[in-house]
Formats: sequence, C-alpha cells, structure tokens
Amino acid sequence: MSIHTILSFVVTFIIAAFLVPLVGKVTKNMGIIAHENKRTIHHGIIPRTGGYAIYIAFLIGAMIFLKTDVQINSVLIGGFIIFMVGFYDDIHDLPPKAKVAGQVLAALVVILYGGISLKDFMIPNVPTNISTVLAIIITIGWIIGITNAVNLIDGLDGLCAGISIIVLVTITVTSITSGRSDIASLSMLLAGSIAGFLLYNFHPAKIFMGDCGALFIGFMISVISLLGFGYKGSTFFTLGAPIVVLAVPIMDTLIAIIRRKVHHKRFDEADRGHLHHKLMFSLELGQTKSVLILYAATALFSLCSYLNLNHPNYARILFITLLIIFEIFVEYTNMISRKYKPILTIINIFLHRDDLPKIKESEPYRKIVRNFKGKLKYVLLVIVVVIASYYGYQYTHRDTGPKIKPITYVEVTDGTELMKTIYKDIESTRDRTALREYVAAYFAADFYSLKNKDKDEIGGTNYFYQDKLSDFQDYAKKDYYASVNKLIANGENTDNIVSYEVLSNTVSETKLAGLEDYNYYDVILHLQFNHKSQILNTKDISVTIRLIDKNHKYYVVSYSYNGPYVKPNDD
Repeated sequence: MSIHTILSFVVTFIIAAFLVPLVGKVTKNMGIIAHENKRTIHHGIIPRTGGYAIYIAFLIGAMIFLKTDVQINSVLIGGFIIFMVGFYDDIHDLPPKAKVAGQVLAALVVILYGGISLKDFMIPNVPTNISTVLAIIITIGWIIGITNAVNLIDGLDGLCAGISIIVLVTITVTSITSGRSDIASLSMLLAGSIAGFLLYNFHPAKIFMGDCGALFIGFMISVISLLGFGYKGSTFFTLGAPIVVLAVPIMDTLIAIIRRKVHHKRFDEADRGHLHHKLMFSLELGQTKSVLILYAATALFSLCSYLNLNHPNYARILFITLLIIFEIFVEYTNMISRKYKPILTIINIFLHRDDLPKIKESEPYRKIVRNFKGKLKYVLLVIVVVIASYYGYQYTHRDTGPKIKPITYVEVTDGTELMKTIYKDIESTRDRTALREYVAAYFAADFYSLKNKDKDEIGGTNYFYQDKLSDFQDYAKKDYYASVNKLIANGENTDNIVSYEVLSNTVSETKLAGLEDYNYYDVILHLQFNHKSQILNTKDISVTIRLIDKNHKYYVVSYSYNGPYVKPNDD
C-alpha cells in the first residue's frame, strides 16, 4: 500500500475525529437529534449529524489527494446531491418518493456526466442500443439499492460505520492488487472519514450519522464498485464482487422486502425485524456482540470476494456455507414469518427436536401425501422409466468418433492480476468476437507490462504466431524493450497494464506474405498503465493488435503503437 493511500486514510481520519464532537455539540443545541420511537433502541438526547463531519472530512481529503477528472467530478456532485437529500431528511423528514427522486438524480449525474455505469453489459441477440438502455436502468437500480441497503443497517451503534469500513478496505486491497491506486485512494478517503466518526459512534454512541451520512456512504460505495472494484473484465467483477462484499446489507434489505410483503405492510414501514434486531432481541446478545457478529460476517463475505481472485473453489465453498448459515438464522429467528422454515424442517428429520418443525406436520408434506396417496407406485414407475430412457438415449447417441483436441490458450505463470482475469474470460467465452478481443487484450497486457518480466524476457510470445515469432522478438528488442533490461537491473520495471478497453474489432484486409489464406482482424485497444509509463511517457495508450484465425484459434501476427490515448470529446 502506497504512502499516498495511507495518508489519505490518516488525514481524513484525523479531520473527522476533530470535527465530530464539534458538529455534535452545535447541532445538539440546534435540536437536530434522534428522537426516540418504537423502532429506535437508544435513550437520551443524541445528535444525528455525524454524517456532516464524515462528508466534510471526505471533501477536504478529496481536495488534497484526488486528481479531478470528469468521473471524479461526477462522483463529488452526485455525492453532494445525496448528502443534501439526507441533510434535509434529518431535519424535516422527507417523504420516501422525494428521497428516491434525489437518489435517481444523483445516479443520473454519475451515469450521464461521468460515464460511470455497467461496462461491457451486453445481452446476446439484443441490439446494442437496447443493452445500453438496460445497463443504465440496472446501474440506477444498483446505486439506489446499495444506497438504501447501507442506510437500512444503520440501526445499532457503530454497525453501519464498521461494515462500511470493512467493505471499503476490501475494495482498497483488491484495487491495489490490480494496480488501481485511484480506486484505492478514493476508498481510503471515505474509510478514514468513517473511522474518525466511529470513535464516537461505537456503543454507547455519543452521536449518530443520520441519513445524510448513511445515504452518502451507501451512494459512494455503490459508485466506487461501478468504477471497477479494482478489476477490468467480466460482469462478475463489475457487480458480482461488490454484491458478495455487501451481502449483509443486501440480504437484510431483501429479507425486509419479503417480510413486509408477506405481512402486507408497506415497504417503507419500519419494523424490528432486521438482522441486528434479531441478534439483539431474539438471541439476546446485546448491541456490542450483535455488531461484532455482523462485522465478522461482513469480513467473511469480503474474504469470499478476495479469494475468488486466485482460489475460486475455496471462495464458492465459503460463500455457500455462509448462505446456508444465514438461511438457518433467518428461519430460526422468524425474520420472514413463523411458518417459513424449510431448511430447519429438513434438518429436523435427523435431529428429531420438539422445538423445530417436523416435516410430517408441514403443509407441503401434507399436500404431497394427499395428492399422491395410492399413486406412489405409479409415480416411482414413471421416474424409473424416465431415468432409463435418458441413459438409454445418451448411450445410443454417444460420440464414437475420434476425439478432437480442444483449442487451448497458454496462461503465463507469473501473469498480472489483469492477465488472470482476461484468461478466465478466454476460457469461459463461447463468443468468437469476444474471444478475439480477449486474446488481443491478453497479448497486449503481457507485452506492455514490465512488472513481471525478467532480463531479456519479452511479453506476449505465447500468443504470437510461431512462424513470425523471431521477427517479432527482434523488432520488440529494438522498439519497446530496448531499455527494459536497464530498468530491470535497477529494479525500476514497475510499469503494469491495469485495465483495457476495446475501441474496435474489425476485419482487416491487410495480409502478410505467406499467410494470405487466413482471415485477419484488427483489434484496437485502449490500455491504461498503473502510472505514467517510463518508456512511453504516458499513462494511457492506444494500440492495434492484428490477429489471424488459423484452425479456429487466434494468433497475433503484428502489433502497432498508435500513440497516447485521447478520450474522444462527447461534444
């Protein structure tokens, strides 16, 4: 972790820690306090304006540490809108529709002005313009959903703040792993601001963050995750990873929606059926233990997301285990209803406990018995016939011809995180157009990344056409790799490609001598380094990768550096 990233946390932490008591004292005298009601569990006069200090500390930190561009500006503007919505709600209690309208406005700012949305969201056989519209709609839903999910868990002292810090630290770690220091700095600015507030918010709380704080934090987390969560690649890493990390607030929100639907209540009607309420009241754990348990749950879900980078099988096992535990907790504490206990009913087949539901007493079992009584032997006969028919069909239609060796691409053993992500896409895709792009991107990421190179090593050789490999290596040594050995000797080979964008993927009419019989394709890429390239003296470049299709496998036959990448003017 760089000094810049650490300082961004430390500075905002100190600022927030200094501001929180001052803001609390002033606003308490102004009467901006959390009022006691049937939903709240606090006692006494406690100001609900900690979010002011969080926002101000973050804003000061952003002015010091962030390099502004269109995306950052859009995030700051959207964050300001959300903060003002929460600010007004803390004082005057905005109606739900007005709050959602403000959230939609903030989301549109980051989408339309900042260009922050789901990248590469495509639905097969659906026109691009329709997919783009759907991507915008899903992005708005994501921002609003996460914003409110974080707000809903702000029910116990230190709960929302602590979970948010864990999420932001996870984003920081994964971003640093992928070389995305910009996302790491943004995350740590917010984490530091929240940590400074948490000093006064942990039980017994002296101040609450209020809607201005919870909504702002939720909005920022949702947008930071859309910036890539530290990755460039599949849709999973665009939304899947943050969904896993934010599993606690997301599942709590989904359960709340289902619960209120089952009990015919309005969605915005408050209750004491949330995760933290069940831990505190149903299990009688108290505030501190309940909060620490939810911290641990968030940390474990965060671990799932991180493990998925290099150990996806372990990540899946842990994730499924956590989901099962969560489901059992939901059923045991009646989070949805007293009748909803499918897993516990199945478990009790083996436990035979009187305090758990028995399967013979369940309504589904009674319906099955009632409907199939006297017909069971016929049902079993049908099942046997179906199974026998299936395996008979598989046997008679089995492939008895010669086995065709599947087309494989080589993965570099010491590849960068981006290369690992691209390789997963290469292995999983069945789309030939997408495969061309992934092969070109993998070659380019390997060729231009120097961080994983040894002396005299040239990247991309595994993907270059073998008959032209010698010419490629000779040219590379005189071109991009001319001074690389010197950088390696001095330990300065830190250049690393951290993200890519496909600018075009077209058929090429230019063909090389001796390879005229193959189809050619030009893939133009925008590549981003982790910092300004020491060789090319720019952070963003444009390159053209030319490939041929030989026996349904793509090979790179040439590359060309187009110069620094300049983002096209939307005007």
